[in-house]
Amino acid sequence: MPAFEAMPGMPYWIDLSTSDIAKSAHFYENVLGWEIEEVNDGYRMARLQGLPVAGLIDQRGESSIPDTWITYFLSYDLDATAKKIAELGGRILAEPTDVHLGRMILAVDTAGALFGVIEPGSEESFVAAGEPGTSVWHELTTVSKYSEAIDFYGELFTWTTSEMASAEDDSFRYTTALADGSAFAGIFDAKGHFPPQVPSFWQSYLGVLNADDAAAKAKEFGGDVIRKPWDSEFGRMVLISDSTGATITLCEVEEYVEEAAEGDDLFDIDLSAFEEQFRKQEGQ
Repeated sequence: MPAFEAMPGMPYWIDLSTSDIAKSAHFYENVLGWEIEEVNDGYRMARLQGLPVAGLIDQRGESSIPDTWITYFLSYDLDATAKKIAELGGRILAEPTDVHLGRMILAVDTAGALFGVIEPGSEESFVAAGEPGTSVWHELTTVSKYSEAIDFYGELFTWTTSEMASAEDDSFRYTTALADGSAFAGIFDAKGHFPPQVPSFWQSYLGVLNADDAAAKAKEFGGDVIRKPWDSEFGRMVLISDSTGATITLCEVEEYVEEAAEGDDLFDIDLSAFEEQFRKQEGQ
């Protein structure tokens, strides 16, 4: 599984805030194949092929908000980032706190969406992404204050952004955040798609090999399908709620297959096919 180095201001981690951590762990172990281990009494780490991919926070009896996924962004100076959030009109919900991965804060942006920021405990900032069972996209759905949200994150993380247009719908507004020309997150203007009292929210898209199979598994292990699988220009997707009600979008992606490159160790390459072909040539 490949690991990618995140840059400051990019999505770095996701946590599930859950009212029943054991039930949530059972769901994702079976639907996404995660290996989940207890880090401490209130936190569990999900891994895939040994690499950390997500966390589960036990919020039983401690939170008034529904079960939800939280997107965290990378910072190498958490105190400065927290100060800037306040200066830009955001709110700090949880002051800098030491956690398993380093230090983190929880905040609300100018559109009302919950998000987090993490300063890693080490100099390494590699994350598993882009494969089945890992994050493949991060998106802010703004029910109001779309332009303000773009300005907020652009100033906070010095994002380079690009607005997408739709030839079929003049009211469609979507902005992507770019790094070296490649998009890593999006902001969607959802005004009119939700009641105005619904707060804006970040959501992560998790990769799966087959959206239809994942939808069936979600229902089998206590979740529900909110929107049946549909085809998009970015792949086949399905919107589900998990076994405790947290929503997540699953998106079909291909499994990573590493190709041998010049200089690779031949001892790690399966040569059986070449051996068989060589024997046939010898017998001719």
